[in-house]
Order: sequence, then structure tokens, then C-alpha cells
Amino acid sequence: MLFLRVVPPEVVDGVVSGLYKVTGSVVRDVASGRGVAFLQETSVVQSLLNSALSGVSSTLQNGFSPLGAIALIQNQQIKSRLVEVQSSLALLQNLQIGTLAVSGLGLGVSIAGFAMMLKRLKGIEAQLGAIEAKIDRVTTDRRSDDIRMIFADVGTQLDIVDTLSARSNRVSSAEAAEHALATSSGRLEAHFQQKSEAMQIGPMTSEDMDMLWSLAAAIRLCHEAGFRALYSIDELEAAKQLAERRAQRFLNLSQGLTPDSLARLCAQSASDSISFAEARRLALPQAEVLVHGLRDSVASISSQSELAQNLIENQIPGPAYLEELAGEKVEPLLMLAPRP
Repeated sequence: MLFLRVVPPEVVDGVVSGLYKVTGSVVRDVASGRGVAFLQETSVVQSLLNSALSGVSSTLQNGFSPLGAIALIQNQQIKSRLVEVQSSLALLQNLQIGTLAVSGLGLGVSIAGFAMMLKRLKGIEAQLGAIEAKIDRVTTDRRSDDIRMIFADVGTQLDIVDTLSARSNRVSSAEAAEHALATSSGRLEAHFQQKSEAMQIGPMTSEDMDMLWSLAAAIRLCHEAGFRALYSIDELEAAKQLAERRAQRFLNLSQGLTPDSLARLCAQSASDSISFAEARRLALPQAEVLVHGLRDSVASISSQSELAQNLIENQIPGPAYLEELAGEKVEPLLMLAPRP
């Protein structure tokens, strides 16, 4: 490996001991805030996570909501599948289920292939369909049609991004794909904001929170594919600036949402104080998964800006970085050292 290397024991030990903290994809010295390493997931970890979370689909078929199903999966169950492959994944000891729910690990640049990205997109689309089947069709039909059109556009762009290396017009294709994905992301953000504002008026249900989770996951999928397109044509400065802006936009989407306020809105229709307290208690875990997932995703997006800056400073071309990642077939997690 030219740029990336296996995470050394001293970094793992530093995280385990509390000397370092993982924020997004950056390992930071707790005392100084200095970045000591950038973590980068590979296609190996994508496959493992896909396998570890495969039980969610069967749980959904039994009537559980997406967030409710994911909340049932214990952190250790997922991490144990990963630790089987590499001990350095102890770095993920504080991994939150909410982060997985919205955006997978979100460490570095995604190199998931078209089939896996499309599977995620189709899974989100299916979840939205199941959610909206439980909601009043009069108010959702028009929104559902627009979201389905957005997803169709995203699927087309995922195919283009995955085949960029084989295209003679790579630059123009990548720029067009990134622009289309950014447009789709913006449209999904509008749906998210509209749904969020309606929820905060109340009353709301668990299906409403599931809707926000699904929209957030789709937005992050657009982000991942867009960054991949920019890296493929070495537009690292653009990737850096977009990551900064998207982190702020994602933060704006999550502002005003707290686990307690969402749980209270879910309990709003309770007939008495005892029923209210019980309904709030039942809704709180799902609300925590959603809100923590959104906020952790902000850190993940922000760290992508730092990663792009580090590649620029170390004069590492985006295409070469992707090529090295694509060639990794054993290690699920690698490390990029910051500039000395």
C-alpha cells in the first residue's frame, strides 16, 4: 500500500485507553484536539455490515418499524462480526446504532460498488413504501410519487458513478453525475424539512420518525456517491468545500429535534398522565436512535472535509486513493496518516 496502511496497535490502544477519540473518520488526541489518523473503511467492512444488518429486513416483514428493528440490534452483535476479521476494529468500540441506521460507518470515502449502493437505495425505498402504507394516503400520494422519481434518478447516477473509470468522458460524466446527485439530495432535504416541521406541530407516530430516518439515509447515500464522483476526477478542493456545506445543512436538518421532544410528541394523544408516561417511555429509544444518528452523521460528513484537505496537503490524487482502496480485499479498516 502506498498511502494507506493497517491501523497500528498504538492507535488502537490510544482509542481504547481514552487518549484518542474517534470523531467521524478522524482519530483525535483528546487533550489537544489534533488529528493523529484518518480511518478509511474498505469494501470488506461494507460487506460485513451488510451481512450483520441483514436480519433487519426479516424483522420488518414481521411488522416492526425500521428504526425499531435497528434499535433491537445490540452494538456488540454487529461489532463481534467485524472483530472476527481484524482486531483494530476495537476503534469502533463507541459505535452508535444511530450512525449505522443513517449512514453505515461513514469512515472516509465510500467505495461500495453499484450493486451494494443500489441495494441500499432499494431497501430505503421499500421501507418508505411500508411506512406510507400505514399513513393516510390522501396526504402522502403526491409526496410518494416525487420521492419515487428522485430515487429513480439517484439509481441512474449510481450506475454512472460506478462506471466512471471505463468512460472516455470521465470528467464531464462525473461532474454531471455529482450535480444530479446534489440536486436529488436537495429535493430529499426539502421533504425531510417538510416532514420534520409537520411532526413538531404534533401529534406524531413512530412511522413519522421512520420516515425521517429513511429520508436521511437516502440523503447520505447521495452524498457518498457524489464524493466518490469528485474523487474520481481529482476534484478534492470541491469535495472539501461541499463536505463543509453539507455538514452544516445536515446539522440544520437535525436542529430542533431532541429525543425527549420527539417522544413527548408521540405520547401527545394519550388520554391521561399514566398513559402519556408509558407512551413516552416506549417512544424514547426510537427517538434516540434517530437523533443520535443524525448528529453522528454531521461529524462523519465534516470529517470528509478534513480528509480531502489532508490528501491535498500530501499531494495524493483522488483517483489513486480510490484505486488503492479498491485493491484492498483483506483489511476492513485502513489508516491514512496526517501530514507531519
